[in-house]
Amino acid sequence: FELDGERRQIRELARQFAHREIMPRAVQADRDCAFPLEVQALAVELGLASVNLPAAVGGAGLGCLELVLVTEALCYGCLGIGTALCINALAAQPIVLAGSKDQQARYLGRIAEGALASFALTEPGAGSDVAGIRTRAERVAGGYLLSGSKTWISNAPLAEFFVVFAKTDPAAGHRGMTAFVVPRDSAGLRVGEPLGKLGQRAAPTAEVFLDRVFVPEDNRLGEEGSGFALAMAVFDHSRPMVAAFGVGLLERCIDE
Repeated sequence: FELDGERRQIRELARQFAHREIMPRAVQADRDCAFPLEVQALAVELGLASVNLPAAVGGAGLGCLELVLVTEALCYGCLGIGTALCINALAAQPIVLAGSKDQQARYLGRIAEGALASFALTEPGAGSDVAGIRTRAERVAGGYLLSGSKTWISNAPLAEFFVVFAKTDPAAGHRGMTAFVVPRDSAGLRVGEPLGKLGQRAAPTAEVFLDRVFVPEDNRLGEEGSGFALAMAVFDHSRPMVAAFGVGLLERCIDE
C-alpha cells in the first residue's frame, strides 16, 4: 500500500501547492463564491491542471491514481477551489476517450494551456438517470442543431467550451445519445447566473441553455448513438476523483 517514489513526489507537489496557494485564499473565495483564476494559472505552470491529459497535447499523461492523489491534496486546501481545478478532468475525459487526433489537439491542448471546460450532461429532469436527458440534436446540413438545457454544470460560468450530451435519436433510448464539443461563443448558447450552494462555493456552477445551437459534424465525439457508453466510461475515470474530493475534505476536518 506504499506509493512509489514518483507518486510520492506528485502528492507532495500537490500538498505544497495546496498549503502555499490554496489555503490562504480559501476563506475569501468561499465568502465571495468566486474561483481565484490566478490559482488556475499557477496550477497550470506546475502541471497540476493537466494530470490526465495525453503528453501529445501538453499534459502529464498520467492515470487515475495520480489524478486521485492530486485531487485529494488540493481539496484538503479548499473543497471549492480544488473542485474547480480538478473538474476539468471530467470535461477532458470524453475527448481523451473518443476524440479524434484533431479534436484532442484543438481542445485538450487548450485545457493544457489553462482553459476551463465543462461536462454538460445533467438536466433539470435527468441527473443519475443519464438516459433520461431531453436535450435534442437535430441533424442538418453539415452538422447538428442542439436545443435544450443543462443544470448544475460545474465551471460553466468560466468554461471556454462544453462537452454536451444530447439525443440524436430520442426513440432509441440510451442508444440514441451522442456527445458534442460546443464552443462557448456558439450562437444560441447561453450560460445562466451562478447557482447558490451550501458547499464548494468557490467552484462556480450554472445552467446552460441551448437554443438551436449549430454544431459542425467535426465536433461530434465518436459515432452517433455512442454517447451513453461514453458517459459511463467517463464516470469510470471520474468517480474515484469525486471520492477524492471527500477524502481530502475529511482529512482536513480531522486535522482541524
